[in-house]
Amino acid sequence: MSENLPAIVNVLILALIAGMLSSILGGAIVLLVRNPSKKLIGLAFAFAASVLVTLVIFDFIPHAIGRGHYHNFDADGNLYPYPVWYQHAGAGIWLTIVGVLIGAGLVFVLSLFDKHGHEHVHGVTPHSESCSHDEKFSKPEKRKLLAVAFTIAFAIALHDIPKGLAIGASGSVVAAVAIGLSCIPEGMSIAIPMKASGAKWWKILGLCFFAGLATVAGALIGYAIGGINVIVAGMAFAIAAGCILGVVFTEMLPMVYKYAGKSKWLLVVVIVGALLVVTLNYFFHNLTH
Repeated sequence: MSENLPAIVNVLILALIAGMLSSILGGAIVLLVRNPSKKLIGLAFAFAASVLVTLVIFDFIPHAIGRGHYHNFDADGNLYPYPVWYQHAGAGIWLTIVGVLIGAGLVFVLSLFDKHGHEHVHGVTPHSESCSHDEKFSKPEKRKLLAVAFTIAFAIALHDIPKGLAIGASGSVVAAVAIGLSCIPEGMSIAIPMKASGAKWWKILGLCFFAGLATVAGALIGYAIGGINVIVAGMAFAIAAGCILGVVFTEMLPMVYKYAGKSKWLLVVVIVGALLVVTLNYFFHNLTH
């Protein structure tokens, strides 16, 4: 047991830096902006949506299908061979489709629990007298913003478990650094709706901490089992992708249109968010290959 202790400590340190600290750093960056206007919040949502959709395209989906580069290591850092049926029969694509539908369906079910807030935010029903117009956002709008933040955090946590598995199974410092860089925009995406809702700074960082904690949990699991089931990890990525796409297209984009639809900076923000993710993924890919 004592012989394994240094390895366990090493894995925990790598996971803490790659997951929790990086996510919290992303949240802290958002907190630096004080009293943002609704237009700025709309642009922030555009940035977050761009980051999340690009992550789904270049990260979540490839890993879900089984063509990723960091969730299929054994205890010695060698790649696991994919099962024949999974590699050649297109099963990875079908499992990905099922996972995405499950994730999107989960977002739809959760939205049913706050029907009034959903209608209020998107202008389906008029404002009631009980809603305050003195604040930047009404209470139903704030509830919806918090729901968006928690849904993103849940999806990011699912996504970060396989990341942690890679760290725990391989113990690679290089992989941990690259994974940590990719977690920074994820933390920003969680913090943006929380910040817009008026949440306290410690609540914002706490939710980022929760999402990053999944990396640590995954690392411990990866260390304990000495390897990763690529099919289970793929389903986690697929469900996370479905959650992200569901919340982006049903909640975030309407807010972007409402608060920043006419801004001349909208396209610039979207491009910057996409380029950030593509650059980090390219950097990560080069480090791990």
